[in-house]
Amino acid sequence: MVRIFRSFTEINLQKSKKLFLTRKLKKYRFFSAVLVFSAIFSFSSCQSEYSFRVPGESEIITTNISSEYFAIADEYLNLKNYQKAVQYYKLAMKNKSLNAAAYYKLARSYALAKDYESAEKCYTKLLSVDPENKDLQISLAYIKGMSGKTEEATRLYKELIEKFPNDSSLLENYLTLLLFSENLEESEKQYQILSEKFPDNANLQSLSDKIEKLREKLQPKEETESPADTPKTPVKEPEKTSNL
Repeated sequence: MVRIFRSFTEINLQKSKKLFLTRKLKKYRFFSAVLVFSAIFSFSSCQSEYSFRVPGESEIITTNISSEYFAIADEYLNLKNYQKAVQYYKLAMKNKSLNAAAYYKLARSYALAKDYESAEKCYTKLLSVDPENKDLQISLAYIKGMSGKTEEATRLYKELIEKFPNDSSLLENYLTLLLFSENLEESEKQYQILSEKFPDNANLQSLSDKIEKLREKLQPKEETESPADTPKTPVKEPEKTSNL
């Protein structure tokens, strides 16, 4: 009898639990529906004169949109569509938290697009904020060189090489600039320094080949013809005069 009573009690408890959970689930669904309806109603009536924004809502929305613009710009940069990248980095810059990063990427996009005038302005501005930034200094020197401002670029590279004497990439970049400006004498001098200081540099052979090509271009081999190869001018025999 006791066992039957216990079994009956356990069954009732299980039924009660199921009923409780069912009611709780119905309440949860009801409140969820209310919340969804409220959200829809709030959204649809946001344009009314009685609507109001949650504090910080506009900033959050702007940040999210700017982040999307930044991500789109990065994709265009990877695809080498630099004009589109520039367009979306400018949109991303409207958010203060992304302004610095977007501006740096904007400068890089200009440089890769070979819009050296715009790139120089950006890098100059970036350096005014962070004047000791080595990467920015290198980028500015490169841009000045590619835009034809050889003297300014040379000065910047010499300053960088003096500051960072153990950076072989600086010598390589400077040497590339010298080759671009067809300065054979200084190219040979800097190549000698590079090969002695960094004998394991992987680009030595390539740079040597470029110097040789420049040498051939600026100092063409003189034609040396031996006397035997020189065509002889035929000599006419004197006409015989008759004694008659």
